[in-house]
Amino acid sequence: MKQKQTHHVVITYSFLIFVSLSFIGPMIFTVFSSFKNNNEIFSTPFSIPKIFRVENFIEAWNAANMGTYFFNSIVISVSTVIILIFTASMVSFVLSRFNFKFNKYLSVFFLLGMMIPMQSVLVPISYFVGILNLKNNLIALVLVYVAFSLPFSILVLTGFMKGINNSLIEAAIIDGASFWQVYLKLVLPLSMPAIATVSIFNFLGAWNNVVFPLLFINDNKLKPITLGLLNFNGERGSEYGLLMAAITITVLIPLIIYMLFQEKIEGGLTAGAIKE
Repeated sequence: MKQKQTHHVVITYSFLIFVSLSFIGPMIFTVFSSFKNNNEIFSTPFSIPKIFRVENFIEAWNAANMGTYFFNSIVISVSTVIILIFTASMVSFVLSRFNFKFNKYLSVFFLLGMMIPMQSVLVPISYFVGILNLKNNLIALVLVYVAFSLPFSILVLTGFMKGINNSLIEAAIIDGASFWQVYLKLVLPLSMPAIATVSIFNFLGAWNNVVFPLLFINDNKLKPITLGLLNFNGERGSEYGLLMAAITITVLIPLIIYMLFQEKIEGGLTAGAIKE
């Protein structure tokens, strides 16, 4: 029996190590290559750089206009997160704390939004963006990201808010607090773990999206970093060291955010499953 358990443990850990290396390997290759020139990349692709060419990052940032793309992505992602925090939390507060006739139907309506594939609505969204003259407008991108991220955010926040102890809310109402004050001063602070979770997911989703910027943004000054990276590949695709440096810059922020807030992501997703 013990031999079988040991055998299963070895297989499980071997599989996990293989999966981890399959994800970490390309990342290490990209980071190492970002400090090399073309000759080093092709001659010793997986070795540590003999000379760390930091100038690759400087040239990629300046010559390829990565600074502008980076700033645009920050503006788009942060704006998306801020709008979603308030819209999703207010909707979730109503769905979790108010019993009205269409409560369940409204919850199902928002959940249905998670089942709509993004590709199936690209044509109508592009059509309406064109009619409203919102092309080359960062507001259009933010609104689209908010619309697609809202169902997931409401799902997580509603589940979390349902777990907040009713006695706390009843005590606040007895003390004279309005529903708006209960939301702002009690429910919103207590829901910070779940808010942090959905905010991280929404930030990463807005940061990494390529499809919608490709459809809506033609102005080079308004392109986010993912779209700027595609342009970089076209303009200077033969300079692989600079291309790898640009890719490293692109993935650096999402990687740092996920590593710093990994525990909050896991805690926020599971906290709503426990009711007090």
